[in-house]
Amino acid sequence: MGSAEERTPATGGLIFLSLSSQRAAKDLVRRTDIAAIANQGQAISLPLERGAIQDLTEDLEIIIAAHLAWFRQLNRSLIYGGQVNQADLGEDAHLRSPFGQWYYGSEPHPLAEFTDYTALGATQQAMHAAARLILFDVMDHRRPSPELYDQCMDLALRLNTNLRRLQLEIIGELLSTDSLTGCASRRGMMNKLREEQARAERIQRPCCLCLLDFDHFKRINDELGHPAGDAVLRQGMRFIANALRKYDTVFRYGGEEFLICLPGLPLHDASLVIERIREGLERLAIRLPDGSTHSVTASFGMAEMHPRREVEEAIANADMALLRAKELGRNRVELWQHG
Repeated sequence: MGSAEERTPATGGLIFLSLSSQRAAKDLVRRTDIAAIANQGQAISLPLERGAIQDLTEDLEIIIAAHLAWFRQLNRSLIYGGQVNQADLGEDAHLRSPFGQWYYGSEPHPLAEFTDYTALGATQQAMHAAARLILFDVMDHRRPSPELYDQCMDLALRLNTNLRRLQLEIIGELLSTDSLTGCASRRGMMNKLREEQARAERIQRPCCLCLLDFDHFKRINDELGHPAGDAVLRQGMRFIANALRKYDTVFRYGGEEFLICLPGLPLHDASLVIERIREGLERLAIRLPDGSTHSVTASFGMAEMHPRREVEEAIANADMALLRAKELGRNRVELWQHG
């Protein structure tokens, strides 16, 4: 019978599942299965404070636990014929689940631009579509096809795996972020710089490095205390990071030294950017823990990465330019010129 209405002996009520809805659900399962296999993902780099990144990992832990609880309940219903969760029978089941409420929230999610995150929604929606078809078969005392059951299980397991992988990637981002300043740590720095060097050669555009060192930082720690020194680094680097472009990268190189990667700019143009930062930092009022303010300066050394030389050479050249800036009185920008 081609009716859109089916009576289910398990509930004695009317369940509406049109043939077009069945076809749509099956098509969604089939298409998502292919799309998920093709998805290669991408590296994650989150423009978030450390606390916000940590909150994301905790949210994902809760979502993973809720998904596993849903998966366990689904299998219990299939194996033991237990009570079916009526929420799983609706076409909006993927929206009403804990994952759906987290994923489809009203606010734009900080992970929304990443491929791995986008693929989660498609996988979860197809999983619920497959589960709905299976549950209707069970409630009507029909045995679900092995193919449909396998698809549902594969999608559920894949969703769990991808959620866990996403969480691990975010934890990796957390580990690669300096906890005090929010800058990238030296973990993975050389790989990132080599990637920028290769990209610069590929698109035939320069890429510059800048080493900066806060002037007389030891004196700040000794005279004002380490909390004051932490305030200088935290607020100073927040100012510098906000003054850079979104595709520039700042690494904490060690202590009060930081390395900035400025892709796409020749050395002269990059030095104008850094000079503006130097001037702004000089005027910045750092608020110390005791409520007072303190002014700081920094010295900067710059060098351009050569496409066919080691990245370490460019860092060494920037370091020599930094030493020259200090020798010439600090609070200045010096450039390394080849030859």
